[in-house]
Amino acid sequence: MEYDPDIVEVVQFGSSVYASEYAGDVDLLVVTRRVKEYSGYLDVLNLEVSPINIDVLVFDVCKIPKHDLLRSILGSFRLLYGEGRYLLEYAKYLGDPTFEEARASLKAASDYFELSKRTEDPLVRDRHLRVAFNTLFHAARSASMVYLSTDIGRLIGRKLTEPYKTIFNEFINTLHIKYFYNGPRENIEEEFNKWVGKVEEYISKLELEVKTKRK
Repeated sequence: MEYDPDIVEVVQFGSSVYASEYAGDVDLLVVTRRVKEYSGYLDVLNLEVSPINIDVLVFDVCKIPKHDLLRSILGSFRLLYGEGRYLLEYAKYLGDPTFEEARASLKAASDYFELSKRTEDPLVRDRHLRVAFNTLFHAARSASMVYLSTDIGRLIGRKLTEPYKTIFNEFINTLHIKYFYNGPRENIEEEFNKWVGKVEEYISKLELEVKTKRK
């Protein structure tokens, strides 16, 4: 913390937390009382010789990350420095995710897929396809967070149990790692429809179990 003694929290988040063996980079959130020159944070990390890509986001304690970014951070994180106080404050502005959000991501995934079919540029089409499959993964992740009744205080130490853990790991490995990182190559529409069904079934099962517990 020599470069910025005002740092209060450092949070690792994203795929390097929930799928470290497959992650291609590490995402870090730095929360500080006063943001310094951004290049200084990069110099401290010595990115030129780092064996893995590191993406750093630096926020002032009074600045709240945007909704989508905050949801991504809270979806899977590891507190590297600090007590989590500021992350908890951020979470209060966001609130718990809902199954409606999960289904909205499911719908968005289908929209991305349809867009890919109308795109002539092969590079743009490939990007739309990757995002479509990855958005299916985000739908499953959102549903998982609802199932765990997510806020930061309850999220730490809580894990999915079987059979949901195995199913969710399959979503990570296939939708996020295989198809988002590398892109789908064969039987694309058939494969997409298959995974839409799997994610939809996963969301429905989690929602039914939550409703049953609340009765």
